[in-house]
Amino acid sequence: MKQRKATREQLKQHNRQLVLNAIYSGLADNRAALAAETGLAKPTVSDLVSELIDEGLLVEVGRGEAAKSGGKRPRLLEFVPDARHVIGVSVTEHQMEQCIQAVLANLDGRVLAEHEYFYPVEEPETILDNLISVINGLVAQLDAPLLCVGLGLPGKLKVNSAVLTDTLVAQYDVPVYVENNTELAATALYAFGQDDECLSDSDSDGKAHGLVTVLINHHVEIGYILGDGVYHNGGSIGELEIVPGQTLESQLGWAAVKKRALALRERYGSTLPEENLLYLHVRRAMTYGDEAALILHQELVDVLSPMLAWIIGLLRPQQISLAGGIVDLGAELLHAVEQKTRHLIDSEGIVFSLAEDDRGSGNLSARGAVAEAVKQELGLW
Repeated sequence: MKQRKATREQLKQHNRQLVLNAIYSGLADNRAALAAETGLAKPTVSDLVSELIDEGLLVEVGRGEAAKSGGKRPRLLEFVPDARHVIGVSVTEHQMEQCIQAVLANLDGRVLAEHEYFYPVEEPETILDNLISVINGLVAQLDAPLLCVGLGLPGKLKVNSAVLTDTLVAQYDVPVYVENNTELAATALYAFGQDDECLSDSDSDGKAHGLVTVLINHHVEIGYILGDGVYHNGGSIGELEIVPGQTLESQLGWAAVKKRALALRERYGSTLPEENLLYLHVRRAMTYGDEAALILHQELVDVLSPMLAWIIGLLRPQQISLAGGIVDLGAELLHAVEQKTRHLIDSEGIVFSLAEDDRGSGNLSARGAVAEAVKQELGLW
């Protein structure tokens, strides 16, 4: 099939993104350097820079050093991260309820404000009204024009994403980008860097260039970013059978885990509560040597380890992270899973981690929604 040629507007947008990204990433800091870095003609660069300065996305900050051959000192350029704001939203499934977590951020991804709202899982029809309410709470805190909105959804959420997108575009008059939550969690870790331990296995820009995130709540999903961010995707793997006849969701999904925990509680006697059970209860019971909690923990390790070994064998990432409610089991779970996984497959050089920030994996996906939206609009990552 014959490929369509890019339109003039598409070409200009592409060139704008080249210029912005070169300044943003520090590859160039003046017009001449931009022309050399991007391969664009100097008049084209000059026109684009003038346009970006008028829009407030770039600013001149004095003059640099003249070339050794002489000539005028170049006018230095800087990216202005506070020129626009972006809202990132994530709809996540917790053990007992649905949660909408949202962040207001600048173009650097710096979080300026946060908002969250919990509602019963049994009320999926209220999602649109709840989304608008949460986003409105952040719109009220804007100190700059709203550039766009990024939205993360669980892979199995029963909702028409096209209807959500169209409604939000009409409501806020800005582009809206929708992706899978788990992919966005991986995107956040890629775009905004890692902690010190993960940086040791990353390139100098602080980004792990082969990263897999496995999100486990009611469902089991995977997100991955490979090849300097060129390849990225996400989706459900809950129907996968690592053990014949048993899907991952039937072993790791929260409904299955809760049912198993209550069965173990009945059999062994336990401090685990019969109602409103959470992973945090399991973690606490383990510290007291609770037999039911210890058995449940080991059973989860026995399922997670071959699953991660399978993923490592297929994708060979630099880093593999667990996300979702299951991370409430803490470092004890991570250590046990890592040890067993390394026994099952050669994983030297691969970093194992819990993909969470101070507000949990939903907030991580919301930050990933910011990164993805900024990438789509401005070409920055």
